[in-house]
Amino acid sequence: MDYQTLRHNCPIWDNYTQHDFVKQLTAGTLAPDSFRHYLVQDYLYLIHYTRVMALSVYKSDTLAQMRIGQAGINAMLDMEIAMYLDFCHQWNIPLEQVENAPESAVTIAYSRYILDAAMSGSLAELYAAIAPCLMGYGEIGKSIKEQGFIADNPYQPWIDVFSSEEFQVITAQNEAQINTLLADASPAQADKFQRLFNTTARMEVNFWQQALDLS
Repeated sequence: MDYQTLRHNCPIWDNYTQHDFVKQLTAGTLAPDSFRHYLVQDYLYLIHYTRVMALSVYKSDTLAQMRIGQAGINAMLDMEIAMYLDFCHQWNIPLEQVENAPESAVTIAYSRYILDAAMSGSLAELYAAIAPCLMGYGEIGKSIKEQGFIADNPYQPWIDVFSSEEFQVITAQNEAQINTLLADASPAQADKFQRLFNTTARMEVNFWQQALDLS
């Protein structure tokens, strides 16, 4: 089993990577309130996601696996979370307001699900659970870049991060990590990996949708 198998067998993958939120962000037409909602909730989610990446280091068997997890932590702290804080500053959203914002039901469900998978499962199960987020954003960033530059897009800094060469390199490293971890999966293990992957892909769809609905 490998990442492409997980992706191919996920029935809602296109609903995630081609969601209306993504399309509107790409075109620069996304409502500012929807992006603000996304910024706050994704910041809260990424705090938990970074803890999952820390658990990936703890559960690693080799130095190489640890370094992949470390790169993921660095990407969260130095690229993604830093970008969201920059956006919050630009949009006059105080950090205290972001940190003290209540987590939505979608954010709670998603973040606790991956934390549970990370704490209770194997390293392979951890990566299967976070793969939609881990890999999907790189795919989305690459796809948007291939569609071409939209002048005066207020969300271009978001696009720049996920389409960057640095982020694409991290995405490729993580795909190799996933492929290695899943390579010798038994049929029962493969079924569990797919269930984890499909569930979090569904939660990614819900995460985009909550921003559009302001829920």
